[in-house]
Amino acid sequence: MAAFVFTNPKLWLAGYELEGVLSTLALDYGAELKDSTVFGDTTRIRKGGLKTVAGQLEGFYDATTIDAALFSRIGAANVPVTCAPDGAGAEGERAFALLAALGEYRIGGELGEMSKLSLPLDSGGPLVKGTIVHNAARTATGNGTAFQLGAVSATQKLYAALHVVAAAGTTPTLDVSVQSDNAQGFASPAAQITFTQATAIASEWKELAGAVADDWWRVSFTVGGASPSFTFAVFLGIL
Repeated sequence: MAAFVFTNPKLWLAGYELEGVLSTLALDYGAELKDSTVFGDTTRIRKGGLKTVAGQLEGFYDATTIDAALFSRIGAANVPVTCAPDGAGAEGERAFALLAALGEYRIGGELGEMSKLSLPLDSGGPLVKGTIVHNAARTATGNGTAFQLGAVSATQKLYAALHVVAAAGTTPTLDVSVQSDNAQGFASPAAQITFTQATAIASEWKELAGAVADDWWRVSFTVGGASPSFTFAVFLGIL
């Protein structure tokens, strides 16, 4: 097992990257333990119940980044959040994603100190472990790198999160789809998920029920408009 110093995690919330103002990032994943002890047992017996997902973001208040990302979303129940804890969010990096409910946003601090922020994350669905399959700026149509993430069984789902963090140009458009194939070369790609066309900062969460026998995955993107440029990240996970 490789240990690492927690210095530069990547955090996308909706269409924003927030790691530049954060100093604490925590995800809590667990299960409720239900008591099933009966007469005759000599030890307390517990069984795992419903899974629980929660998170905590803390850092420093930034009127541009934080307010744009959070203020209008307090009370929202289905905000895509992706965290890549190991490094700078490079393609192929391990990541965790969830649909978050944002119920509280605290800012302030003591006189003479840095203005701080605190944001609890509550779950609106499962915590999905997966991979960053795209994280780059694009100015032209193309395909992303192929990753062998595995097949999706009949009891599983493919989860996908899109974070468009920057858009420029005259009437720019971005169409992103998730494709699968049974080989790395993608000789016969099949479109499995299609995101809503983006024209500005945006985010979206999509789910696809199995079964999908293909085990290779990539994103395909179509960029339109005059002098367009989009920076976006895509997460894929199978659960």
